[in-house]
Amino acid sequence: MFTESDVKSIFALFPPQTSADFIPQLALASSGHGFVTLQFVQAQFRSRVVKDTERISLSALASDLDIDPNLVHQLVRNHPKLCLLSADQKNIITIDERDALREKLINLLSSGVQSKHDFVTQNNIWPKSLDALLADQDDEILNIDDFLCTNTYENTICTDITNKVKQALEGMQTISIFPGDLPGTPPVWFILRTLEKALEKEAITSQINITQHETSISCTPKQLLESRRTATISNLTSGTLAYLDLTKFAASSPEQFPTYEVATSHFQRLAEIEIIDTFAVSKPWISSIEQDCIRILEQEGCTLDVAEVIGSRLPSSIVDRVATRAKDSIISAYPAQEKIVRVGHLILTETRRNGALDELAACAKTDASAQWEDNLTNNPTAPEDLKYSRARIQALLPPANAGLVQRLLTTEKAVEKSLEAHFWTAISALEEQNEEVFATYWHDRLLARFTTYTTGLSGISDAKLAAQLADLLASHAQTELIPDTVSRARAQGMVLSRKTRKNVARLESILDPAKKIDLAGVSAALDKFSSKQNISTLSTSPDSAVLASAKQTMMNDMLRRLHKQKQSDGPVLFLTLVIVLFARRNEGVVYATGKFAPKLLKLLKGRVGESEYERLEAWKEGAKTGKLTAEDRRGMLGMAEQEAETEAETETKAESIDEAEVGN
Repeated sequence: MFTESDVKSIFALFPPQTSADFIPQLALASSGHGFVTLQFVQAQFRSRVVKDTERISLSALASDLDIDPNLVHQLVRNHPKLCLLSADQKNIITIDERDALREKLINLLSSGVQSKHDFVTQNNIWPKSLDALLADQDDEILNIDDFLCTNTYENTICTDITNKVKQALEGMQTISIFPGDLPGTPPVWFILRTLEKALEKEAITSQINITQHETSISCTPKQLLESRRTATISNLTSGTLAYLDLTKFAASSPEQFPTYEVATSHFQRLAEIEIIDTFAVSKPWISSIEQDCIRILEQEGCTLDVAEVIGSRLPSSIVDRVATRAKDSIISAYPAQEKIVRVGHLILTETRRNGALDELAACAKTDASAQWEDNLTNNPTAPEDLKYSRARIQALLPPANAGLVQRLLTTEKAVEKSLEAHFWTAISALEEQNEEVFATYWHDRLLARFTTYTTGLSGISDAKLAAQLADLLASHAQTELIPDTVSRARAQGMVLSRKTRKNVARLESILDPAKKIDLAGVSAALDKFSSKQNISTLSTSPDSAVLASAKQTMMNDMLRRLHKQKQSDGPVLFLTLVIVLFARRNEGVVYATGKFAPKLLKLLKGRVGESEYERLEAWKEGAKTGKLTAEDRRGMLGMAEQEAETEAETETKAESIDEAEVGN
């Protein structure tokens, strides 16, 4: 008896395995209890793979046969007509499934192109097992990289493609071959491969241009391409075609134009073509655009955007350059009697430009009036100083294209300078009117009153009193009369012109109430101000009629105030009466306060009746002590009214005499 150890020692003396497919005639049982013969193992193996209908686990079968799994693997490889291996080589595909896979593969290859990867993946078989199936095929199999098909299928596709190409040559047309147009829907790469073989077989490769697309193959007779190229170039040189993309054109004609540079060189030699960037642009086409623009200018309007006329007919990257050159040509070609000019990116007739300038000038005047009105009405949103503003002018223009020409013109320096001039011309005219209104007001409201007051001082025989009253008048003019007149003028919108504002500010600075200025200084300041404002000064050019009218107005004002006096206003009533009496007997009107009333009364002595003077003395005491009776007040008012009426009659007679003298 041999022990297990003896058996293994004896088996180790056998010759070693010489190849992966070598199967020994005698193998050591996996259990280690003995040997198994090849004949026995093969018989058991064949029995299982023929009888079993499901895939058999390789390791399980090895266990059943009491042999090493590697020996089972060798048996499967050595019997490809009986069984196959799964993709992971762990399962055995029995003969029934193996024959079914063979039939499936035959059907697939007879009707199309099959991917090896797809077949082994979908059917879970080892790639070398697929090779074993292919060895069974009667028809010769084409093995193209990872794809398979039969010679018969390839010949069928080749015949169909050849017929289509011949149709293209006979009909001189382009054909597109899609997978769906052919039996079995072969992939595009297979169509291209078969097409190239067919063209070579028919010796027509040189006659066909092939273009591969993502989903199809296009075949175009080269004669047709040449005809199209010739027609394209002809259309370009004639102006029928606007431009060519030379990059694409060269790519579509690699035999004639192998590179972009070759294509560019060819078109540069054509007189009718201009190369701009990577495009060949037709000069005749540009000329036709220029003629269209001229026709539009003549028939449809006076404003034109050449780039808009070109539109999308040229690539956007070159439209502006072509439009600029076209503008130059249009301007030079247009009849001299109707000049064409540029405004921004537009071209237009000079008549249209002049019209737009007139509209802008009107806008400048409108804005000037609006700003002036805002200042006149003390609009809080109005700017402190009047100023020209391009933005304000543009805001007055019609929106969008209706005001496009005017809006573009406002950006030109020369135009803006002209508009600013129009603006200030309009402002100057308004200022002139405003200065005239101010001059009338200043003359009547201030100069006439001030001159009447200064004239009134000439009737004061007492030098000391005259000096005191002169100082009083200077103070009144500096602190009340002039400031009040300026304030009223401002409130009524008379101090708007730049000149008036400047001169008034200067006058206010000179006559600042904080400064003590004598009457001569006040008069000099007023004379200088009037001269700058072109206002006639009554001090240097007295107008008797104006002064008389001013005096009468002042006396009427005093009478109105007398009628409104309260009982407690006795001193004011007496002062007013004395001033009226003094004015009746002297030139002008004296400006005085209550403390000067007694002194003025003394100057009236001998110039009024004795009884009147006595009444005046009595009223003076009554006013001083506050004992004026109602009868006293009526008497004082009556005397003042009588004096004022007498003064008015005297003035009327004087005016009549003056008129008579003028008539003579």
